[in-house]
Amino acid sequence: MNPSIDWKSAIAILIAGVILGVLVVYFNKRRNAPTLGNENDLERNDLEAKRDALVQQLRDPSLSSEERERVELDTADALRRLDAFSGPTGSQPVAAPLAMNPTIKGFIWGATSVAALAALGYFVMQQAKPREEGGEITGGVAQSQPAPATTSTAPTDPMTQQLEAAVKAQPNNTQLRNDLAQAYLERDNLMAVFQQTKIVLEQSPDDSRALTLQGLVRMAMGATEEATSLLQRATKSDPKNLDGWVALAWVYAQSNRMSDAQKMIAEAARQAPQDKARLEQVFNQMQQQLAQQRATPATAQNTLPEGHPAIGETPAPVAAASPAAASSPSASVHVTLDLDPGARQRSGIVFVIARNASGGPPVAVKRVVAGTFPFNVELTSADSMMGQPLPPTFRLEARLDGDGDPMTKPPTDPTAMQDGVAPGASVRLALK
Repeated sequence: MNPSIDWKSAIAILIAGVILGVLVVYFNKRRNAPTLGNENDLERNDLEAKRDALVQQLRDPSLSSEERERVELDTADALRRLDAFSGPTGSQPVAAPLAMNPTIKGFIWGATSVAALAALGYFVMQQAKPREEGGEITGGVAQSQPAPATTSTAPTDPMTQQLEAAVKAQPNNTQLRNDLAQAYLERDNLMAVFQQTKIVLEQSPDDSRALTLQGLVRMAMGATEEATSLLQRATKSDPKNLDGWVALAWVYAQSNRMSDAQKMIAEAARQAPQDKARLEQVFNQMQQQLAQQRATPATAQNTLPEGHPAIGETPAPVAAASPAAASSPSASVHVTLDLDPGARQRSGIVFVIARNASGGPPVAVKRVVAGTFPFNVELTSADSMMGQPLPPTFRLEARLDGDGDPMTKPPTDPTAMQDGVAPGASVRLALK
């Protein structure tokens, strides 16, 4: 669908141009009118100007006697020629109305022209707007999105579009906004998750699901204390919210508070006895991850990576993990990162992310400070979001983040991706 044309602005600019043209023609005619068809007036004006110039010269005390005599003769000649315009009877012509000084008239004309141009320029600047992402270069207005701006550069999928349309139709429906935030979270759009949950919490401050979602965003940002507070409120508001208990346990585990994490898992199991076995398995994997981090400090440089545990399906990655992957938790992927010579961004933080081939939130994330390219990175189960082993196959992504903030993803950040990666593989990615 082509964007609509702003006819009002175009017509206003056209009218302003016509008015300016009319003013130019009018003032030019006014200025030239006294000399048209009246050669005598033109000659008399020239003589008067010559007389005034000669009189001004006579007032100069530095003139020599010879020069002064010559100027006096020229002045007398000009005066005699002016007297000739009095007519044969010697009567003086009727005095013309006092005319405006040409200098003042020129100044007013110039000031008026500049003011008109300035007004036209100001009007155009007021109508001009920065070109939005996806907008036409010629100034066409891009179609507005029904939902708040997102940080993801990928096109919105049909399911998310349906949720966005539903939220637009029912902006006060907090359940729909939570569903939309859930969809954004599964697509790693943390900024949009934050925006939607903020609106929900303004209407319902104790909404357990919105508190959990925003707590995960805070955890991804590295704001551990704020994430803990939000998740504690979520579990208190709705004790049956298992996502809140598991996420809170994960925050405690990341802070080396394993006893508190174990209590959160135990409480979640008490609320949902049918999921007790899987919850205990998740806790065991958290312990394994911390043990690996302590054994290999180099892999522990980012205990708060970009991303989040899954919402609503937290235990699913554990249940879906293959026996081979579970029996080989130390299997890793050797990644060699190179930078394209034409990349605009040359330094920052490198995020190496493993995702399921079907999409969704990160399975594992590695965060390293970019050094001299090329360099190597090891992605292991110790970098997983919930301590689970790496999937049998996954999509591997890498991004050089200029500001180190996982919430922002400018298009200038060099990226690379490869599908079908398996644990134990060696991969080379060229960021561009």
